[in-house]
Amino acid sequence: MFVAKNAWAELRRHPWRTALMVIVSLLVTMWSVFGAAVMHEYHAAHGEGYVALKPQAVVRMTDTALSDRNGDDADWTKRYITWEEYNVLGAAAQAKHVQFDYSVVASVPVRSTSSFKAITSNTTSGANQNETGGDFTLTSFYNEAAVDANEYGTFKVVEGSKLNYQDVTARDVLISQELAKKNNLKVGSTITVGNPANAKTTYTFTVGGIYTYTSTPQGVQADDAQFAKDNRNNVIYTSYYDFAASGLDTTEGTGWAVPDINIVFTLANPQAYEQFKSALKPNLPEGFAVSSPTIDAYNHSLEPLDKLAGTTKIMLICLWGVGGALALLLTLLEVCPRREEIGYGLAVGVTKSRMAWQFMLEILLQTVVGVALGLLIGGWTANPLTTQLAQGHTIAMHGGVLWNVTWIALLACLLLAIVAGVRVALFRTAQLTHSPYLDSADPTTKEQ
Repeated sequence: MFVAKNAWAELRRHPWRTALMVIVSLLVTMWSVFGAAVMHEYHAAHGEGYVALKPQAVVRMTDTALSDRNGDDADWTKRYITWEEYNVLGAAAQAKHVQFDYSVVASVPVRSTSSFKAITSNTTSGANQNETGGDFTLTSFYNEAAVDANEYGTFKVVEGSKLNYQDVTARDVLISQELAKKNNLKVGSTITVGNPANAKTTYTFTVGGIYTYTSTPQGVQADDAQFAKDNRNNVIYTSYYDFAASGLDTTEGTGWAVPDINIVFTLANPQAYEQFKSALKPNLPEGFAVSSPTIDAYNHSLEPLDKLAGTTKIMLICLWGVGGALALLLTLLEVCPRREEIGYGLAVGVTKSRMAWQFMLEILLQTVVGVALGLLIGGWTANPLTTQLAQGHTIAMHGGVLWNVTWIALLACLLLAIVAGVRVALFRTAQLTHSPYLDSADPTTKEQ
């Protein structure tokens, strides 16, 4: 009781120093919680988070090959991968014992009609639809898994409903908000488009939903596209069944009527993807490469987190260096000038151990309170703050993170308290009987 009472009285005699020690402890702990949460998420995202991916793989033209593309030259379709070539690629993967699931994406350009016009801009070519195959691109998905690998980017349906991949009688399509606005369309409206090779052959669909894009893959074009059909807002999405029911999934088409077939492979994990990629490499058609939209999108989503983690490392080093130095300085300022107090206490019978415990308790009271407040504030704010700074990458606060910060912070508090206790332990009791007059007479005499 004596020790606690004296320790509390000492803290009250120096309120600003006490408050400063609490604030330093609080800030160091709070930002340590923040930093620990960021670094934990960084390592988890690049570790178990990455390993848990079930990546999709696609075989698409390289950027170099696509640079030669002419949207008004139907001979370009001769470079499409055929079903036979995909069979060879699939067999190559199976020969290396790589297991996969697959889905299908197929697309063709379709013509605008008098009642349904495409979005154009000042950069849009005036090429005739007989040359381009149409001003729209009709893209079909076999199932939802194929949607995830959409080369134009991920999208969400904001009006209406998603595609029905099983109902061959639905004849539903999804159109962009921009396209719906241009043509004054809504869910339930009908649209008519023309065959890419024969303008007299038309297809009528019902607008089942209106979408907007939620991501933008590198190289994807919008209003800057040379040809209207390459503007991703002019892409019409439908199910593979409706696409085939319209006779567009054909092996007998010519020119732009040849469907562009894309097989979407789904692998068990990133390691299987690398094996798959290696197995296909010797059999890839010229100008094509294997890529993973899943891994690309995942790595892209980590860019803000990686940048934040780099900044956080520097922040933590500075925080612990400056914060530790300030805490040590405040500790020394509190205990070093108290020679007379220590001497008086020992002179009246207080033991060194009891005096040391008082000094240690003074430090512990200040730092532990600061640590407790820092843990509380950091635990509540680290999640939303780090998520915002990571630009949408969700960072969850784990109990393990708080426990690690807690025991390290308490260890630091104990070390500072030990420093205070050592100050008492190093006091030489011989000084209690030492005459101050000898000090002035003997210049070699040193005072602790």
